[in-house]
Amino acid sequence: MSYYDELLKKIPKIKKLLDNDTDYTIYHYTKPEKLLNIISGETIRFSNVLYLNDKEEVAYSYKLIVKLITENNNLNADLFNKIKNHFDNKYKNIVDGNSDLTNKLEYFTTSFSSESDNLTLWNNYAKGLNYTGYNIGFNKKKLIKEMTDKNYLPIYGSVIYDREKQVKIIKSIFKKWNNQFEKALQSKKNNKVKLFDILFELIDVLNIVSIFFKNPQFKNEHEYRIVIVNAFGTTDSKPTKVVEKNGLFVPYLEYHFEKSSVSSVNIGPTFDETIFYTSTNRMLLNFGYENIEVIRSKIPLRY
Repeated sequence: MSYYDELLKKIPKIKKLLDNDTDYTIYHYTKPEKLLNIISGETIRFSNVLYLNDKEEVAYSYKLIVKLITENNNLNADLFNKIKNHFDNKYKNIVDGNSDLTNKLEYFTTSFSSESDNLTLWNNYAKGLNYTGYNIGFNKKKLIKEMTDKNYLPIYGSVIYDREKQVKIIKSIFKKWNNQFEKALQSKKNNKVKLFDILFELIDVLNIVSIFFKNPQFKNEHEYRIVIVNAFGTTDSKPTKVVEKNGLFVPYLEYHFEKSSVSSVNIGPTFDETIFYTSTNRMLLNFGYENIEVIRSKIPLRY
Protein backbone atom coordinates (compact mmCIF):
# COMPACT_ATOMS: atom_id res chain seq x y z
CA MET A 1 0.00 0.00 0.00
CA SER A 2 1.36 3.41 -0.97
CA TYR A 3 1.90 6.39 1.30
CA TYR A 4 -1.05 8.13 -0.35
CA ASP A 5 -3.34 5.15 0.21
CA GLU A 6 -2.42 5.27 3.89
CA LEU A 7 -3.06 9.00 3.89
CA LEU A 8 -6.52 8.68 2.35
CA LYS A 9 -7.40 5.94 4.85
CA LYS A 10 -7.21 8.67 7.50
CA ILE A 11 -10.12 10.47 5.81
CA PRO A 12 -12.37 7.50 4.90
CA LYS A 13 -15.56 9.55 4.41
CA ILE A 14 -13.80 11.81 1.92
CA LYS A 15 -12.20 8.84 0.16
CA LYS A 16 -15.62 7.22 -0.20
CA LEU A 17 -17.02 10.47 -1.57
CA LEU A 18 -14.35 10.44 -4.29
CA ASP A 19 -14.84 6.75 -5.09
CA ASN A 20 -17.27 4.36 -3.38
CA ASP A 21 -15.51 1.30 -4.83
CA THR A 22 -18.35 0.36 -7.18
CA ASP A 23 -17.38 -0.93 -10.59
CA TYR A 24 -18.40 0.88 -13.75
CA THR A 25 -17.00 2.09 -17.06
CA ILE A 26 -15.15 5.39 -17.33
CA TYR A 27 -14.77 7.12 -20.69
CA HIS A 28 -11.77 8.99 -22.07
CA TYR A 29 -12.91 11.49 -24.73
CA THR A 30 -10.46 12.26 -27.50
CA LYS A 31 -9.90 13.18 -31.13
CA PRO A 32 -9.89 10.43 -33.81
CA GLU A 33 -6.15 10.71 -34.47
CA LYS A 34 -5.40 10.42 -30.74
CA LEU A 35 -7.76 7.48 -30.38
CA LEU A 36 -5.76 5.71 -33.07
CA ASN A 37 -2.54 6.38 -31.13
CA ILE A 38 -4.10 5.09 -27.90
CA ILE A 39 -5.44 1.91 -29.49
CA SER A 40 -2.39 1.11 -31.63
CA GLY A 41 0.14 1.86 -28.93
CA GLU A 42 -1.94 0.63 -25.98
CA THR A 43 -0.89 3.78 -24.17
CA ILE A 44 -2.60 6.68 -22.49
CA ARG A 45 -1.00 9.95 -21.44
CA PHE A 46 -1.05 11.40 -17.95
CA SER A 47 -0.26 15.11 -18.20
CA ASN A 48 1.31 17.30 -15.53
CA VAL A 49 -1.58 19.11 -13.79
CA LEU A 50 0.33 22.40 -13.83
CA TYR A 51 0.07 22.54 -17.60
CA LEU A 52 -3.62 21.89 -18.11
CA ASN A 53 -5.49 24.09 -20.58
CA ASP A 54 -6.53 26.62 -17.96
CA LYS A 55 -4.05 27.48 -15.20
CA GLU A 56 -6.91 28.90 -13.12
CA GLU A 57 -8.32 25.36 -13.00
CA VAL A 58 -5.26 24.25 -11.04
CA ALA A 59 -5.22 27.38 -8.90
CA TYR A 60 -8.92 27.14 -8.04
CA SER A 61 -8.39 24.83 -5.04
CA TYR A 62 -5.33 26.68 -3.77
CA LYS A 63 -7.27 29.94 -3.60
CA LEU A 64 -10.10 28.19 -1.79
CA ILE A 65 -7.73 26.72 0.82
CA VAL A 66 -6.14 30.12 1.49
CA LYS A 67 -9.55 31.78 1.71
CA LEU A 68 -10.86 29.28 4.28
CA ILE A 69 -7.74 29.60 6.45
CA THR A 70 -8.08 33.39 6.39
CA GLU A 71 -11.72 33.18 7.49
CA ASN A 72 -11.15 30.71 10.33
CA ASN A 73 -9.78 32.15 13.60
CA ASN A 74 -9.99 28.86 15.51
CA LEU A 75 -7.02 27.21 13.81
CA ASN A 76 -3.56 26.97 15.30
CA ALA A 77 -1.76 30.01 13.89
CA ASP A 78 1.68 28.39 13.91
CA LEU A 79 0.49 25.48 11.79
CA PHE A 80 -1.94 27.22 9.47
CA ASN A 81 0.17 30.27 8.72
CA LYS A 82 2.64 27.82 7.21
CA ILE A 83 -0.14 26.06 5.30
CA LYS A 84 -1.50 29.37 4.06
CA ASN A 85 1.94 30.54 2.89
CA HIS A 86 2.55 27.22 1.15
CA PHE A 87 -0.63 27.32 -0.94
CA ASP A 88 -0.44 31.05 -1.48
CA ASN A 89 3.04 30.55 -2.95
CA LYS A 90 1.81 27.64 -5.08
CA TYR A 91 -0.88 29.87 -6.54
CA LYS A 92 1.60 32.69 -7.24
CA ASN A 93 4.03 30.24 -8.86
CA ILE A 94 1.30 29.08 -11.24
CA VAL A 95 0.30 32.63 -12.15
CA ASP A 96 3.76 34.24 -12.19
CA GLY A 97 5.96 31.27 -13.08
CA ASN A 98 8.47 29.24 -11.10
CA SER A 99 12.01 28.45 -12.18
CA ASP A 100 12.80 26.02 -9.32
CA LEU A 101 11.56 22.74 -10.79
CA THR A 102 14.10 20.20 -9.55
CA ASN A 103 13.35 17.47 -7.00
CA LYS A 104 9.67 18.27 -6.88
CA LEU A 105 6.64 16.05 -6.42
CA GLU A 106 4.61 16.32 -9.59
CA TYR A 107 1.03 15.24 -10.14
CA PHE A 108 0.06 13.71 -13.47
CA THR A 109 -3.54 13.13 -14.42
CA THR A 110 -5.77 12.03 -17.25
CA SER A 111 -9.47 12.76 -17.43
CA PHE A 112 -12.41 10.46 -17.94
CA SER A 113 -16.14 10.92 -17.66
CA SER A 114 -18.72 8.69 -16.04
CA GLU A 115 -20.97 9.43 -19.05
CA SER A 116 -20.52 7.70 -22.41
CA ASP A 117 -22.61 10.09 -24.51
CA ASN A 118 -22.04 13.59 -23.15
CA LEU A 119 -22.92 16.46 -25.50
CA THR A 120 -20.74 18.97 -23.62
CA LEU A 121 -17.69 16.78 -24.14
CA TRP A 122 -18.55 15.82 -27.72
CA ASN A 123 -18.66 19.52 -28.60
CA ASN A 124 -14.97 19.78 -27.69
CA TYR A 125 -14.09 17.48 -30.59
CA ALA A 126 -16.67 18.16 -33.32
CA LYS A 127 -15.40 20.06 -36.37
CA GLY A 128 -18.11 20.52 -38.94
CA LEU A 129 -20.57 17.86 -40.06
CA ASN A 130 -18.08 15.16 -41.06
CA TYR A 131 -15.65 15.19 -38.13
CA THR A 132 -16.54 13.83 -34.75
CA GLY A 133 -14.97 12.85 -31.46
CA TYR A 134 -14.60 9.46 -29.84
CA ASN A 135 -14.24 8.07 -26.39
CA ILE A 136 -12.69 4.87 -25.19
CA GLY A 137 -14.38 3.06 -22.31
CA PHE A 138 -12.22 1.49 -19.60
CA ASN A 139 -13.32 -0.93 -16.93
CA LYS A 140 -12.49 1.23 -13.91
CA LYS A 141 -11.55 -1.53 -11.47
CA LYS A 142 -9.44 -3.43 -13.99
CA LEU A 143 -7.54 -0.31 -15.02
CA ILE A 144 -6.83 0.77 -11.45
CA LYS A 145 -5.81 -2.75 -10.40
CA GLU A 146 -3.37 -3.17 -13.26
CA MET A 147 -1.86 0.26 -12.58
CA THR A 148 -1.43 -0.68 -8.92
CA ASP A 149 0.15 -4.01 -9.89
CA LYS A 150 2.62 -2.14 -12.12
CA ASN A 151 3.55 0.15 -9.20
CA TYR A 152 1.99 3.29 -10.61
CA LEU A 153 0.00 3.60 -7.35
CA PRO A 154 -2.93 5.59 -8.77
CA ILE A 155 -5.05 8.00 -6.76
CA TYR A 156 -8.53 8.15 -8.22
CA GLY A 157 -12.01 9.55 -7.84
CA SER A 158 -14.85 11.63 -9.19
CA VAL A 159 -14.31 15.36 -9.49
CA ILE A 160 -16.32 17.36 -6.95
CA TYR A 161 -17.98 20.48 -8.36
CA ASP A 162 -20.29 21.41 -5.49
CA ARG A 163 -18.74 24.40 -3.71
CA GLU A 164 -20.46 23.58 -0.40
CA LYS A 165 -19.06 20.04 -0.47
CA GLN A 166 -15.59 21.37 -1.28
CA VAL A 167 -15.72 23.76 1.68
CA LYS A 168 -17.03 21.05 4.00
CA ILE A 169 -14.24 18.66 2.97
CA ILE A 170 -11.47 21.21 3.46
CA LYS A 171 -12.84 22.31 6.82
CA SER A 172 -13.04 18.71 8.04
CA ILE A 173 -9.39 18.17 7.04
CA PHE A 174 -8.41 21.40 8.80
CA LYS A 175 -10.17 20.27 11.98
CA LYS A 176 -8.63 16.78 12.01
CA TRP A 177 -5.03 17.91 11.55
CA ASN A 178 -5.45 20.97 13.76
CA ASN A 179 -6.53 18.65 16.61
CA GLN A 180 -3.52 16.42 15.98
CA PHE A 181 -1.20 19.41 16.10
CA GLU A 182 -2.75 20.75 19.32
CA LYS A 183 -2.46 17.34 21.01
CA ALA A 184 1.17 17.03 19.91
CA LEU A 185 1.90 20.45 21.41
CA GLN A 186 0.37 19.45 24.73
CA SER A 187 2.01 16.04 24.88
CA LYS A 188 4.89 15.44 27.26
CA LYS A 189 6.67 13.82 24.32
CA ASN A 190 6.26 16.97 22.25
CA ASN A 191 9.05 17.23 19.70
CA LYS A 192 9.70 19.19 16.53
CA VAL A 193 9.86 16.07 14.34
CA LYS A 194 6.27 15.12 15.24
CA LEU A 195 5.05 18.66 14.57
CA PHE A 196 6.80 18.78 11.20
CA ASP A 197 5.31 15.38 10.30
CA ILE A 198 1.81 16.74 10.93
CA LEU A 199 2.56 19.85 8.86
CA PHE A 200 3.83 17.92 5.84
CA GLU A 201 1.07 15.32 6.08
CA LEU A 202 -1.54 18.09 6.03
CA ILE A 203 0.10 19.65 2.98
CA ASP A 204 0.07 16.27 1.23
CA VAL A 205 -3.57 15.49 1.94
CA LEU A 206 -4.68 18.97 0.82
CA ASN A 207 -2.59 18.65 -2.35
CA ILE A 208 -4.24 15.35 -3.23
CA VAL A 209 -7.82 16.27 -2.39
CA SER A 210 -7.53 19.62 -4.20
CA ILE A 211 -6.84 17.86 -7.51
CA PHE A 212 -10.41 16.54 -7.39
CA PHE A 213 -12.00 19.99 -6.97
CA LYS A 214 -13.17 21.95 -9.97
CA ASN A 215 -15.14 25.10 -10.65
CA PRO A 216 -18.92 24.35 -10.55
CA GLN A 217 -19.32 25.72 -14.09
CA PHE A 218 -17.77 22.46 -15.41
CA LYS A 219 -20.21 20.14 -13.62
CA ASN A 220 -21.79 18.89 -16.87
CA GLU A 221 -18.55 17.05 -17.70
CA HIS A 222 -19.05 14.49 -14.88
CA GLU A 223 -15.29 14.06 -14.75
CA TYR A 224 -13.46 11.14 -13.17
CA ARG A 225 -9.71 11.50 -12.61
CA ILE A 226 -6.81 9.15 -12.09
CA VAL A 227 -3.67 10.75 -10.66
CA ILE A 228 -0.06 9.53 -10.59
CA VAL A 229 2.41 11.13 -8.19
CA ASN A 230 5.96 11.30 -9.55
CA ALA A 231 9.06 12.55 -7.74
CA PHE A 232 10.73 14.43 -10.58
CA GLY A 233 14.52 14.62 -10.41
CA THR A 234 14.98 11.61 -8.11
CA THR A 235 16.31 8.11 -8.76
CA ASP A 236 12.81 6.68 -8.13
CA SER A 237 11.00 8.89 -10.62
CA LYS A 238 9.29 7.42 -13.67
CA PRO A 239 10.59 8.75 -16.99
CA THR A 240 8.59 11.60 -18.47
CA LYS A 241 8.17 12.79 -22.02
CA VAL A 242 7.23 16.21 -23.38
CA VAL A 243 4.69 17.21 -26.02
CA GLU A 244 3.96 20.62 -27.51
CA LYS A 245 0.34 21.68 -26.99
CA ASN A 246 -0.99 25.11 -27.89
CA GLY A 247 2.51 26.53 -27.61
CA LEU A 248 3.20 24.93 -24.21
CA PHE A 249 5.72 22.17 -23.56
CA VAL A 250 3.70 19.73 -21.48
CA PRO A 251 5.44 16.97 -19.50
CA TYR A 252 3.58 13.68 -19.43
CA LEU A 253 3.84 10.08 -18.30
CA GLU A 254 3.00 7.37 -20.81
CA TYR A 255 1.10 4.45 -19.31
CA HIS A 256 0.84 1.11 -21.17
CA PHE A 257 -2.54 -0.44 -20.39
CA GLU A 258 -3.76 -4.00 -20.85
CA LYS A 259 -6.23 -4.59 -23.70
CA SER A 260 -8.51 -6.42 -21.27
CA SER A 261 -9.26 -3.15 -19.46
CA VAL A 262 -10.86 -1.66 -22.61
CA SER A 263 -14.61 -2.30 -22.82
CA SER A 264 -15.90 -0.09 -25.63
CA VAL A 265 -15.30 2.66 -28.14
CA ASN A 266 -18.02 5.27 -28.54
CA ILE A 267 -18.51 7.47 -31.60
CA GLY A 268 -19.76 11.03 -31.23
CA PRO A 269 -22.72 12.49 -33.13
CA THR A 270 -22.18 12.46 -36.90
CA PHE A 271 -24.29 12.36 -40.07
CA ASP A 272 -22.21 9.56 -41.64
CA GLU A 273 -22.53 7.27 -38.65
CA THR A 274 -22.57 4.00 -40.64
CA ILE A 275 -19.16 4.50 -42.26
CA PHE A 276 -17.71 5.77 -38.97
CA TYR A 277 -19.07 2.65 -37.27
CA THR A 278 -17.66 0.18 -39.79
CA SER A 279 -14.27 1.91 -40.02
CA THR A 280 -13.93 1.94 -36.21
CA ASN A 281 -14.70 -1.77 -35.99
CA ARG A 282 -12.15 -2.50 -38.72
CA MET A 283 -9.52 -0.39 -36.95
CA LEU A 284 -10.05 -2.25 -33.67
CA LEU A 285 -9.73 -5.63 -35.38
CA ASN A 286 -6.48 -4.49 -36.98
CA PHE A 287 -4.92 -4.03 -33.50
CA GLY A 288 -6.35 -7.18 -31.93
CA TYR A 289 -9.38 -5.80 -30.10
CA GLU A 290 -11.79 -8.54 -31.21
CA ASN A 291 -14.39 -8.25 -28.46
CA ILE A 292 -14.67 -4.48 -28.06
CA GLU A 293 -18.14 -3.01 -28.48
CA VAL A 294 -18.48 0.00 -30.78
CA ILE A 295 -21.39 2.26 -29.84
CA ARG A 296 -22.89 5.14 -31.82
CA SER A 297 -24.10 8.31 -30.11
CA LYS A 298 -27.84 8.60 -29.54
CA ILE A 299 -27.70 12.42 -29.54
CA PRO A 300 -29.51 13.75 -32.63
CA LEU A 301 -27.73 16.21 -34.87
CA ARG A 302 -29.46 19.38 -36.00
CA TYR A 303 -29.00 20.98 -39.42
